[in-house]
Amino acid sequence: MVTARLTRDLMRLWLLMRRRYPPYSKWLGSAFARTGDAAGLGRHLAAALAAAGWAAREREFVLAYRIAAEAHNGLGLTEPLDPGTRAYYDRPYQVLDAGRFAAALTAAITDPLVRRLGPAGTADQVLDSTPALGDLRYARAVTSLSGI
Repeated sequence: MVTARLTRDLMRLWLLMRRRYPPYSKWLGSAFARTGDAAGLGRHLAAALAAAGWAAREREFVLAYRIAAEAHNGLGLTEPLDPGTRAYYDRPYQVLDAGRFAAALTAAITDPLVRRLGPAGTADQVLDSTPALGDLRYARAVTSLSGI
């Protein structure tokens, strides 16, 4: 379950970096494949999903994280960040530590009005239901409650 969720999140991030709308889950894979440059990332995500154990999944995710981090660097929105992974505290897992990318992006905001807005997002970051997302009453309720 965690592997599938991380895969979905990386695919959605890839679409965001390619300025493509991430559709709901039924069409997410098709939209991801249509970006034209997703094959390398997609290969590692598919291998992670097919892996038999956590170590094999981690190897594939480490490669996928590097591709995504290098894509971020290629956008030129921040100074280049190290695309390598790090240990997850004292546990035996490697992670990208994506918070450093979010912090760099936030620090790169120069417009004072935009800086005052604070963190923002969309309802689909906390609500994963196609019927609910299709009804603006639910999406607005979620965003008003969650501070998005």
